[in-house]
Amino acid sequence: MQLFETINRIQCIHEMILKEMTGTPQEFAEHLQISRRQLYNILDEFKYLGAQIHYNRTRETFYYTNNFEIELKIK
Repeated sequence: MQLFETINRIQCIHEMILKEMTGTPQEFAEHLQISRRQLYNILDEFKYLGAQIHYNRTRETFYYTNNFEIELKIK
């Protein structure tokens, strides 16, 4: 079941960043039930895949500065 949990987590992270409703890094990590370090590792993976992710301190949210999409397929 870990695979499906990981896929679900990736989708949740992506949707929250798209909606610009992540909250602070600590709040985001707590919502995902992971550590801040794990969150930043996942965000680094997104960046490796081409996502340009930034954080706005005033609005307290992560956001994309490019049109990044993730498509997950299981065949």
